[in-house]
Amino acid sequence: MVRPGRPCRLARSERSAAMTRALFLIELAMLLKARFTWIIGALLFAALAWGAVNGQANADQQQATVDRVKMHAAAKVARQQADVARYSRPAGTLLPYWQDPSDAAGYMRYGLTAYALKPPSPLAGLAIGQSRLLPFYIKTDLDYVAPPAAAFDFINPRILSLGDFDLAFVLVYVLPLALIAIGASRLAAERDSGALRLMAAQLPSFRQLVMLKFSVAAIVCVPFTLVATVLALLVADTPCCSMQALDTMLLLGAALAGFTLFWVALTALVASRIGVVGSYLRLVSVWIGFTFFVPAAGALLIDMAYPAPSPLLYLDDLRRANDFTPANRDALFVRFARAEPAYASAAERVGKVSYATKQIAVQRVVERQVEERVAAAARQSEDAAGRAAALRWLSPAMVFDTLLQRAAGSGVERHKRFLQRTKDYTDELRAFFWPRALAEAANPANACQGCAARLNFTDHDKIPRFQADRPLDGVAGSIGGAVGYLWMLAGAVVLMLWSGRRFRV
Repeated sequence: MVRPGRPCRLARSERSAAMTRALFLIELAMLLKARFTWIIGALLFAALAWGAVNGQANADQQQATVDRVKMHAAAKVARQQADVARYSRPAGTLLPYWQDPSDAAGYMRYGLTAYALKPPSPLAGLAIGQSRLLPFYIKTDLDYVAPPAAAFDFINPRILSLGDFDLAFVLVYVLPLALIAIGASRLAAERDSGALRLMAAQLPSFRQLVMLKFSVAAIVCVPFTLVATVLALLVADTPCCSMQALDTMLLLGAALAGFTLFWVALTALVASRIGVVGSYLRLVSVWIGFTFFVPAAGALLIDMAYPAPSPLLYLDDLRRANDFTPANRDALFVRFARAEPAYASAAERVGKVSYATKQIAVQRVVERQVEERVAAAARQSEDAAGRAAALRWLSPAMVFDTLLQRAAGSGVERHKRFLQRTKDYTDELRAFFWPRALAEAANPANACQGCAARLNFTDHDKIPRFQADRPLDGVAGSIGGAVGYLWMLAGAVVLMLWSGRRFRV
């Protein structure tokens, strides 16, 4: 049996739903027809395109440099091989070992041209990040002890201090301001004009009106941001639609949608309570806190808790460790050679062993002497990096920026892996050259009597080559947590908006 009052309640519910749909369509039309919306959208797209072009131009420059480095290394090896063929004929003189490309000891110290390379990622146009501050190619040195100095052209410090205008800068810093400008101007302005009272009278509660306006803004802003970003990448000719970048781009789209939804919801939450001026002041203050204050405070805390180790102390230790007299160097080599039966005969003729070969024994001693300071600096750096990673979660802007840098392959994490791969490559080169140089010292006979070159080393084609990483491998897994975090924040603000009890017209 139907109760007498139920048809009336159903009718009111249907009228309320119809009114909600009508207001939704009206709000959507008003937002899309507003000249201010299109002006902000056009300016935002222009900034996105400009940032994407700048980022891709930087990536293209780095790729061109990497290609030139490869060509230079290959050309030098080809010239050395041609010299070996030219010097393999009888001659009246013998080349000094440091000029002989067929002498293992001389070649490994004076002729080796091998580079560790970090080519830009296919998505490098997303964020320049640290790529202009950190080296992306390093000439290997078998005397490697600690992370090497940068091997690239220096940039004017004034330019670096200003930062780079790239796509990440626009998405992290400019996009929230655009969303604040679009969202706060509507809800708060209608409150100040009194129009909000008339609109709220058409719905059961003011909360429904706020959620309706938030939904309209989200439906317009989220798709527009996603489409504008993809179009900006296409304008910059960034290969964002390739199959290898597909999973990363989908996650980046989810992250951007969550970040946009967070600021739209936050704008609605603040603008639904106070007027235009107060809304702008509070929202800009929150933006400043997330994008500037929290990162600056976190950096200050990290610097205070983990002061950077002095490079001068390390260089002083390194200088002291390398401060050997010729007699000390000879003694070190004698002990080293006698410990290896295959090279023991080299100890008996230490006076004729080349400096490059003796440096093998010296290098081992130097590394042991500075090992403690290098390890302590590495531990301190890791601790500071761990604390910094934890502090990033206090700011959605820092989380989103870090996510973009990881996807672009221009962050600190990839560079750390690059330095470790450089060290491993150096060890690989040592394992290739050091036994050959020691074998030469133990058996100094030339392979070509009367030739200008010794021809003891002709395996130039077998020299290990650096294998560059695949920058997009593992990126999707590393940014998944950040994507979830951004959506969690957006959901929390939406929940606060829905459950608000202090809304007033």
